[in-house]
Amino acid sequence: MRRSLTGSAVLLAAWAFTAPGTAAAALAAPAPAPAAPAAPADDDTIVLDEAESETPAKPAGEAKAGGEAGASTDLFGDANKGKAAASGETGKVSATSEADQLKQDKAFITVVQRQRFLKKKRFELQPQIGITVNDPFVRHFTVGAELNYWITNRMAVGITGTAFFGNKTSRYTNIRFQESVLLTANKTLWQASVNFLYNPFYGKIAVFNRALMHWESYVQVGGGAIQTQVIPRYEAIHEPFRHLTGQGNFAIGARFYGPRVDWISVNFGVRTWIYQDKLEPTERGPGPNQLDSLDSADAAKDAAVKKLAFNVVFFLGLSFYFPTSFQYTTRR
Repeated sequence: MRRSLTGSAVLLAAWAFTAPGTAAAALAAPAPAPAAPAAPADDDTIVLDEAESETPAKPAGEAKAGGEAGASTDLFGDANKGKAAASGETGKVSATSEADQLKQDKAFITVVQRQRFLKKKRFELQPQIGITVNDPFVRHFTVGAELNYWITNRMAVGITGTAFFGNKTSRYTNIRFQESVLLTANKTLWQASVNFLYNPFYGKIAVFNRALMHWESYVQVGGGAIQTQVIPRYEAIHEPFRHLTGQGNFAIGARFYGPRVDWISVNFGVRTWIYQDKLEPTERGPGPNQLDSLDSADAAKDAAVKKLAFNVVFFLGLSFYFPTSFQYTTRR
């Protein structure tokens, strides 16, 4: 008797869920009498297996995590956003996360960066060495220094002084003996000028994709004084004379800044001096067409031939900036 009653109750429940038309009638019918206490499961009792159901049961760990308020996973898999919203911490950024973000930003090379090296209101002392490149008969080696004061990060004013050490090249001697031609040439002794400098370009170079080397190119114009000395064609019998005159100069160059040092840069460039020089007169020397009165250095200087001269020097320099540190005035 108990066995048949249990089977009938199960069949009645299944019919009520599968027949929508009859479900309302079943709900309107009077409630059945309370059932007897459940008996131990036997062969006719229906047990639903989790494997046969449409929705599998969640593990205990997942059920517990899903039960927490606001700990749901969003579309992008971030399980912490819901929890932060539920706890009322929306809009707050912890100091630890901000410091970590700054550290990560510094670890990567970004395209847009602030300028690596600032020079405004700093002094620059630049020792230089160079060599002339436009005279095949007289070769000069130069040693000098440049002192600049940077009005802004792009403009500077300064002074430059250079000593020249010139001598005749082998080509000068070969022409003299092979062609029997005496060349007229001068060598430069020194120059001093006042300059104005401007940086129109600034850029970066990636070094093996590990670090950035910042660079800038500049143009420089100036003027001052320059002194030259004649190389006599007959050095055994004639004394050289010197000529002091004004000059103008023009230079283009570039500066490179290292990744860690804030007070040193490596520079190179080309500078051209333009001036009016005096050459030894052609009538000076022994021979039927020469004038003995020009044997004197002063007389030869008065009768010298004036000619526009160009002196082009390729130079390398190492700049030191004072004060040795700087501070940014704008945020990153």
